[in-house]
Amino acid sequence: MNNLKNILTNKSNLLTLYLTLGYPDSDKFFNALDIMVINGMDILEIGIPVENPILDGATISNTHRKVISKGLDRHIIITYLKKIKFQYPDLPIVIMSYKDGIDKYNLLDIDLYDAILCPDETIITEKKDTIQIYNEEMDMNTIKETLDITQGFAYVMSGVGKTGGKGSLPEGYIQTMENIRKVSNIPLQIGFGIHSPTQIKKVISKGANGVIIGSEIIRKLDEGMRSLELYMKEISKARG
Repeated sequence: MNNLKNILTNKSNLLTLYLTLGYPDSDKFFNALDIMVINGMDILEIGIPVENPILDGATISNTHRKVISKGLDRHIIITYLKKIKFQYPDLPIVIMSYKDGIDKYNLLDIDLYDAILCPDETIITEKKDTIQIYNEEMDMNTIKETLDITQGFAYVMSGVGKTGGKGSLPEGYIQTMENIRKVSNIPLQIGFGIHSPTQIKKVISKGANGVIIGSEIIRKLDEGMRSLELYMKEISKARG
């Protein structure tokens, strides 16, 4: 059983948190990772930067540009992943990258993570467990077909759109969860626009197995490590 399957089996109310690989630099990336693990992160989602992250809002897109501007290649990616695995051997890791990044860096042949998520194309492979994205616009046939190629958990969008919103949380995820639950007991994690402790409590109260937070983590990281630490304490407490 890999790390991801183990934690999904044995724990609920999960915090899946996002960092862009190497952002803003190596030292701060690993300092942030330490703070997140110590303060309750359950699953790490690592974004592998691409030139055009079409589903990501300005906050995460900016991190992609900055990392790429400093130089990024397959060797650098492997070096980061090896260090993460060495420091936190039991930490589940989900790689998130677009099809361009998966192909450019040959990510499917790297054996240093638990599952992969591709937001702009359905990935079907025997090499890796894959996480697929679900939203309220999917009909039941599409949901069933997608569940057949999903391992680990279902990534449910709070509502159709881009990541990083700071307004009120959409409620499309409620219908999406209901549709998935009609045919599967797969763990459900809700992402896109979740940023406040109140939203976390609400999502979990609706029956989600956990939440996925990306842009707000990056915003707190940009404010400084103390801000990230305080935020981690807030969201860890909020999930119960």
